[in-house]
Amino acid sequence: MCFTKWSFQEKSFFADRVFQWGRQNFSFFPWRLDRSPYEILVAELLLKRTTATAASRVYEDFLSEFPSLQEVAAAPDEDLVNALSSLGLQNQRARSMKHLADWLLSKHDGEIPDDLGALLEVPGLGDYSATAILSFGYSVPTAVLDANVERILLRVFGNTLPTRPSWKLLREVAQFLLPKDGHKEYNYGLLDLGRQICRYTNPRCGECPLASICDFYNRSTGKETRPENVEKMKSQASKLRMIRRDRGLSLKRLAEMAKVSKLTVIRIEAGKTSPRRETLVKLGRALNVPPEELR
Repeated sequence: MCFTKWSFQEKSFFADRVFQWGRQNFSFFPWRLDRSPYEILVAELLLKRTTATAASRVYEDFLSEFPSLQEVAAAPDEDLVNALSSLGLQNQRARSMKHLADWLLSKHDGEIPDDLGALLEVPGLGDYSATAILSFGYSVPTAVLDANVERILLRVFGNTLPTRPSWKLLREVAQFLLPKDGHKEYNYGLLDLGRQICRYTNPRCGECPLASICDFYNRSTGKETRPENVEKMKSQASKLRMIRRDRGLSLKRLAEMAKVSKLTVIRIEAGKTSPRRETLVKLGRALNVPPEELR
């Protein structure tokens, strides 16, 4: 299935499949309840360099002993080390937690930021942890992008994305696909899908709800683009790119003017898909040319 056909039945296919699979295969962990930003922060710190099973054994007891950043900052080092001992690297973990708590007390009066840029400044927080706090802690509609979700995107859109896409581009793709409603459930579904099905080794493609639109799966089963369509797509790609550049438009600006996704324009210009008639009409209007010129 080509990108323009499924992604712009307003992304519903991707999200619906993730929702349906996620509800049937939900993995419960204690932090996957209605949790505060602090409780999500603690979960993210405990999960670093250990398993979810190990972190879940410590989670509730840690929150009981250290119910806020203030308690973490004021705690004797020995108490923190003891609370984290079953996870390993307890001395390093304790120092990192104490430093993070002190930093937030100093810079944000003990409040956890609700802005991605500010969260990324917090020592000890990376991209995934920051987005997890926003989505699961603050209920901000934010795509949560860990290694599992990245792998899904790289495989499903393997024929569209660059060989080594930046984290910024992957975030743009993930954010575009994020549904307006139910983003927490959707994010959990993607995380579980990557961990259980779209595994790094021995992926279980036959059980994946996204297999029918996955470039990785289509390559592995020999379902590639028909050769007779390749030249047509290359011609369309060249025409669109030439006219867009002649008008001095960026990919983003053309997408905005045509009211299509930037990813649609990227895929057409990459020669990866042949756009539908309605997409050609929208692009033609934006570029002030007849749609036939883009065929």
